[in-house]
Amino acid sequence: MIVSTETGGLGNRIKSWVSAMRLDGHARVYWEVLPNMPAAFSELFVNDCQVHAVPPEADIYKSWRLAVLPEDEKFLPKGFSTVGASTHPIYRGIGKAWWKLKGKPSDRYQYMVYPKGHSKHSTRSDARHIDLEYTRIPGEICSNYTSFFKQIKIRPEIINRVNTWADENLEKNVIGLQVRTWRDYERRYRKYYMPARKRLRHLLDKSDKNTKFLVVSDSDEVGPSLSKIYGKNRILQFPRSTKRLASWTSVDGISEDLIDLLLLAKTQQMFVSYLSTFGEVAWWIGGTKASVSVF
Repeated sequence: MIVSTETGGLGNRIKSWVSAMRLDGHARVYWEVLPNMPAAFSELFVNDCQVHAVPPEADIYKSWRLAVLPEDEKFLPKGFSTVGASTHPIYRGIGKAWWKLKGKPSDRYQYMVYPKGHSKHSTRSDARHIDLEYTRIPGEICSNYTSFFKQIKIRPEIINRVNTWADENLEKNVIGLQVRTWRDYERRYRKYYMPARKRLRHLLDKSDKNTKFLVVSDSDEVGPSLSKIYGKNRILQFPRSTKRLASWTSVDGISEDLIDLLLLAKTQQMFVSYLSTFGEVAWWIGGTKASVSVF
């Protein structure tokens, strides 16, 4: 038996759970309730796979990364990943600069906005990872993982709220916009979000003037700020009862984060924050059909 024990945020936990599913047909989830995750597993999902303690004989899967199995390796050349690779950031930065100089002849650095170092504990030396690589991921692996994401069963009352609002508000051409400000991490806010605002504006300005945007964010200020620039009629947000800034502090807040994620998954085009697994999981739940731009 394999038990998923990831203790990060919603996106990380879902990725760990799905990896465990793929590794073991009888996988279980130990969903620890913590200050950053006040919602119990059963308050979000109805899958019958939760354990309240890890059995002594069980193996654990505690990682935010999607597992890469031996049978996947024939589809993933060495050095495949650029976003989540172990290669020193300087070398990856030089690689991207050369790639751009040559006119972007491939999709190799399509989703690597800038190189970030990753823990060697969770990173393969051969860079055979698929995390945050979106449409670069080989179709065979996408199809395999999509089947496991489809096995996630959300509580019906959450699904009803998602579908009711989507039916009334989500038109076919709405672009899903996921903005991670890292409001809970000052260093990342300055390093990741502040520079990303210019890249985001560039994407929005290039979009058709009649396009509407579904905005999901960890900040209550992003939606109103964009409304001032692009007009209230173009900016859509689910009418939450909880503050986005403090969503991680309550069960209702986490439930509405999941609603935002599921609404994002319904869009066919996404603009998503670099290095955020929230938008990544929405893309997987949506069946990997959406085109993706990372900012």
